[in-house]
Amino acid sequence: MINWEPNMSTGDDHTDAQHRALIEKFNELSEVFSGTNQAEMRRAAAELLDFLQFYAAWHFEQEEILMEQKRCPLAETNKAAHADFLQRFGDFYTRWQLTNMDINLARATYQSLADWIVNHILTIDVHLRDCL
Repeated sequence: MINWEPNMSTGDDHTDAQHRALIEKFNELSEVFSGTNQAEMRRAAAELLDFLQFYAAWHFEQEEILMEQKRCPLAETNKAAHADFLQRFGDFYTRWQLTNMDINLARATYQSLADWIVNHILTIDVHLRDCL
């Protein structure tokens, strides 16, 4: 589970709300993985992963636009990190579908992606505060 902490704030209410929404969905995914019904877990995981793939891409675009508008020095670093995440997520999603929605693969990948989100917010996104 990921907990939202005050030190994760970017200073922009919209960006912070989007981060909280991402974290909420990652936490829902974590809860899905604690289930025992494989068919239900696959269905719920598929729904959440579809949402996360769409929402992350949309959020990243919004954040990149804001950082560019505010001339944030880390705008290009942020954009490259987002591209890396979307590539990794896309690779995972393809593998997941090819393995007939293997829940063990999803569980293993979940932690890596969740760690990436938290690390990214704390090391890059929070610098938006200095640009507002």
